[in-house]
Amino acid sequence: MELWKKLGMPKPKSEASKGKLSFVDNEVYSGVELPSMPFFVRLDGWCFHRIAKELRLKKPFDKSFSECMVKTASTFFKFFNPTLAYIFSDEINILFTKHTTFKRVEKIDSVFAGLASSTLLKELSKKKKIKRESCIAFDCRCIPIEKKDIIGYLIWRQSEAFRNCNNLYAYWLLQKKERLKPREAAKKVEGMKAKELRKLIDRYHGLKKIPGWHERGVLLYKKVYEKEGFDPIKKKKVKVKRLKVFDDWNLPMFAKNKNFLKEIIEKGFKEE
Repeated sequence: MELWKKLGMPKPKSEASKGKLSFVDNEVYSGVELPSMPFFVRLDGWCFHRIAKELRLKKPFDKSFSECMVKTASTFFKFFNPTLAYIFSDEINILFTKHTTFKRVEKIDSVFAGLASSTLLKELSKKKKIKRESCIAFDCRCIPIEKKDIIGYLIWRQSEAFRNCNNLYAYWLLQKKERLKPREAAKKVEGMKAKELRKLIDRYHGLKKIPGWHERGVLLYKKVYEKEGFDPIKKKKVKVKRLKVFDDWNLPMFAKNKNFLKEIIEKGFKEE
C-alpha cells in the first residue's frame, strides 16, 4: 500500500517523474483548491526584525524600505491580474476578483512567497548595503472572501496598520525621550490603550507630523490614462485609453470612505 494511503492523506499530485525509483507517493499534498470566488493572498515578512537591524532601517518607519515593499507588490501586477494590493509594514494583501487559472493553495503560497522574497531582496539591494549571506522570506496564505466582505477585510487590515503605527511610534519615543531600554519600552507599550498611546505620541512628537502612509498604509490599484497612439488604417494620431498601476500613499480611512474602495473593487469585477 502506498504511504499516502497508510497515512490517510490525499493522493499526491506532482510534475516529477514517476518510475521505479520515484518517491512521488511520499510527497505531502493537501489537494486543497480555492473555490471560484474572490480571494486575498496575504504575504507577511518572516523575521523582519532581523532584517531591520541588519539594514539599520530608520525608526519608526523607513521610507526607502516601504518603497521597496510597494515595488514588490507591483511585481504581482506584471505576472498576474489582481484588482489591488494593500501594503503596510512588512505585509502585502493582494486581491483577486476575477476567475483565475491557478487554484492550488500550495502552488499559490509557494510561488507568491518566492516571488515576493526575491523581488524585495533585489529592490533592497539597490538602496541598501546587503550582505551576501542575507536572506529575506515571506510566509503566505490564501483568504477566500465573499464580495460583500472585501471592504470589511481591507478596513480590518488598515485598522491593524493604524495599531502598528501607534505601537511603533510609542516604542521609539519611549526609548528616545524617556531613555527606556528596548524591553522596558516594549513592556510599557503592551500595557497601554490606544488613547494613551496617541497622547504619548502627541506629547513627544505631534500627531500631525505623522505621514498618512504610516497610519493608513499604501494602496496599489489600476487607473485609466490616455496615451497618444497611431492608427495605421486612418494614418493619423489617436488617443487611446490604457490602464496603469498607481501607488496611492495618501489614503483615506477606509471605514469612513467606503465608496473610495467600492469604486476600485467594482472596476476589478467589470474588467475583462
